[in-house]
Amino acid sequence: MQKSPNTNSGFESNHKVQSSKLNVQSLGRTQLAQMYFPYIQPKSAWEKLRSLLQEDPDLAHLTKLRRRTFLPAEVNIIYQHLGQP
Repeated sequence: MQKSPNTNSGFESNHKVQSSKLNVQSLGRTQLAQMYFPYIQPKSAWEKLRSLLQEDPDLAHLTKLRRRTFLPAEVNIIYQHLGQP
C-alpha cells in the first residue's frame, strides 16, 4: 500500500522545528541585549531590547519574567520575531 504525500505524520515538520531550536542556548538578558546592541552599555542595551519586546504583543510577557535568563525556547521565539542578531 502506497502512502499519499498529503498524509504526513507530522514527524518531518516537528523534526525541522526542533532541529532549528537545538542551536539556541539559554542567554542572560543583558547578554542577548548586547548581541542586538553591541555598541552601547549593557544596561542601556537591555532597556532598548525590553522596549522592543514590550512593543510586540507576542513578546511582551518576556519582560515580566522574574529571572534574568531567557530559556532556549524563549530565545528562539525572540529570534523568530526580531531576527537573529
